[in-house]
Amino acid sequence: MERHFRQPRRFRRHFQFAVLAVCAVTLAAFAQQPAQKEAPAVLRVTTRLVEVSVIVQEKNGNPVTDLEKSDFTLLEQGKPQLISTFALESSRALTRSAAALPPNTYTNRLEQRMEAPTSISVILLDGLNTRIEDQSFARQNIIKFLEQIQPQDRVAIYLLGHGQIRVLHDFSGNSATLIAALKRYRGRLGHEVGASESEPTETGVAELDEFLQEANQRMVNFYLTDRAINTANALEAVAGHLARFPGRKNLIWVSASFPIAYGLDAQPTRNNLSPERRTFYAETDKAARALSNANVAVYPVDARGLMGAFPNPNFNRMGSQTGRSAPRPMLTTLNDLGSNIDTMQILADKTGGKAYYNRNDIDGAVRSAIEDSRVSYVLGYYPTHGRWDGRFVPLNVKVNRPGLRVRFRKGYYAGTETKLAVQELMAILHDAARSPLESTSLGLTAHIEEVPNAPVRSLKVSMNIDRRDINLVREDDRWIGALDFLYSQRNQQGQVVSSTATNLGMRLKPDTHDQIEEAGIVFAYTIPVDPNAYLLRVVVRDARSGAIGTVSIPLKAAADKTAH
Repeated sequence: MERHFRQPRRFRRHFQFAVLAVCAVTLAAFAQQPAQKEAPAVLRVTTRLVEVSVIVQEKNGNPVTDLEKSDFTLLEQGKPQLISTFALESSRALTRSAAALPPNTYTNRLEQRMEAPTSISVILLDGLNTRIEDQSFARQNIIKFLEQIQPQDRVAIYLLGHGQIRVLHDFSGNSATLIAALKRYRGRLGHEVGASESEPTETGVAELDEFLQEANQRMVNFYLTDRAINTANALEAVAGHLARFPGRKNLIWVSASFPIAYGLDAQPTRNNLSPERRTFYAETDKAARALSNANVAVYPVDARGLMGAFPNPNFNRMGSQTGRSAPRPMLTTLNDLGSNIDTMQILADKTGGKAYYNRNDIDGAVRSAIEDSRVSYVLGYYPTHGRWDGRFVPLNVKVNRPGLRVRFRKGYYAGTETKLAVQELMAILHDAARSPLESTSLGLTAHIEEVPNAPVRSLKVSMNIDRRDINLVREDDRWIGALDFLYSQRNQQGQVVSSTATNLGMRLKPDTHDQIEEAGIVFAYTIPVDPNAYLLRVVVRDARSGAIGTVSIPLKAAADKTAH
């Protein structure tokens, strides 16, 4: 288990802001935080920029490229909003490569470490919810698509297994390397989908059949729930990783999906046992919230291709798609098939994407999804409703030119401060530290220095945090906020050997707040390095919004560099 935290007996804590100013700061380890007194009513002001990526096409599907800000009307809950920022983004233009980072400096700010594209697409191959034969069929179709990508395209291929995301190939416009990586991947042979399907029991004894069927259904429900929760968590991790990328972001989820509910139509048994009923609207909504807040549009593509519908779930049919010559069991009934598609549709609608299903040209569906990123408009505005209580706020976008197709996310979630128990908070921080994907919702840059004359090898880790990513709330004459930190040291096998957590509370005077707007916030912390540690993963979380940033520091390489 990784969900533990160990604080050394003696350690040095340093903090400073990137400007010379005096401010009231509260710094304490989680275990040492005093109880908070109930505060009197204060004036609270929050300013947050909400960005909406908009696709505008002619009836034939060609993008519209000549619209101006005055051509758009942005409505929140039916009321027009003032568009504060406006940009036309095209995949045909790439920003120049970033300058090299200084020595002993690490960052998750993509604009500082790579050529920043104006649009990206992630193809997520889902081996958790998809049969191996359907994975193979989808894989061949995606290879066909990759053979035709353009040099300006930036495509990554991720893999979804049980409880994990793996990067098969990071962002590239090189068709050959992407295809080579995908050809080496043969798919994931998992048991979860098969275990999620109910099979009839025919012993000839009605009571025994009913008992066995109920036991089997409980197992089916367990696997359905497990798949849904793991998939939703994985989609959230992808959202956190893509948050900092600029421009249009597409997540092409190639999957058979999972049902949005089970047991709703089931009847009580003759023993008067009520069937288990479960919906996954909450999990799906939570994933959609993270994706929407990261401006990631989801394009679910059904890996099963063209599907017939048969009333008997045990009916075997010959595969009609190319490359399928062996009989395969029918996965679902009509109702179950529709439930899986409902999940796809919900994620697509809430994030501004589009669902593709019941079609054999998976490569065409993927191509259509990426074509959406060729040209997009980004509208930004500052909401004035003042109710940041976690609710979903509907949005609408209109264009004053008739006959055009307009697509955008249907709203956003007015997030609020998330108050968590210590155990819940530590679980979130450790999950972020364990994830193979860096979270980029908070922009972080870390600089490390060896501490001279320390009794044990120690590093001073100075974290610069992008002020624009921090949620500060104005209360009377102060700006209030808080950050949570986790320093997780891991060995070469990825196991935690030491972890330390701390917290930074901020009550900034207006002049201090103004000074850090450009420079960011710098927090310095000194940690003893475990002799077995190979990698340091630093996690920073904004306590009010829940946004997370992570950055990885190779400790062995750092030791070699700083020794010279």
